[in-house]
Amino acid sequence: MPKRSTRFSVGKEIGGAVYVHREYESLLPEAVRHAKTAIPSTFQYTVVKYVVADETVSFIHSDDFDESDEPTVGDVYTVKANGSVAFRRVSVDPWIYHHKWLFVADTYTGFDVEASKERSLRWLRLDDIDYRRIGKRSFWQTHVVPRLNCQKENIMNDSQVSKLDSNDTEWLRSDEARKVLRVSTCDLSHLRQEGKIAFRKAGNAYLYAARDCEKFARGTKNEKAH
Repeated sequence: MPKRSTRFSVGKEIGGAVYVHREYESLLPEAVRHAKTAIPSTFQYTVVKYVVADETVSFIHSDDFDESDEPTVGDVYTVKANGSVAFRRVSVDPWIYHHKWLFVADTYTGFDVEASKERSLRWLRLDDIDYRRIGKRSFWQTHVVPRLNCQKENIMNDSQVSKLDSNDTEWLRSDEARKVLRVSTCDLSHLRQEGKIAFRKAGNAYLYAARDCEKFARGTKNEKAH
């Protein structure tokens, strides 16, 4: 699990630079405040990046910082120590930030800091993560997020399973569950993902709680009768 910058007490340190939410920019050296005078006063930045070695400062817009688990790197103004300024627009396939809780203190109220830490723990446990490519939103959304969602689905179902196990619940194979429910494989998958039927995994197979299947089937039959 990564740790916040010890040099500045908050922030994500990587590659000789530290990234902080603008709420904590006062913790950074005076060079940041000096660089800020070189960018348009109307520029709405969210993140400040400070390169320790040469005091280069970047002011980065991230319009989904509080809402997204992995916020987008938007437009950027970069100011070098000699006063030169460069502007870069957001990429078509933008970069994203991971571990956004590092950018803030535990007292930050813009998002649930503890939930953000938990998300970091979850994806760091995944096998075969291509760390060279996860910085791009398209790769992350295609190759990592689906695995996280599947992991979350299984975690959320654990409490259901533990309760059912204590009652000697009968479990049905997928083909048996489909027969009781009179649904297709695709429909059964949707019912599972929506949490309408308790399930568990046995190897690569899903097992479904018989009583949930029967209850759902009765409910569907009654709806059709009306």
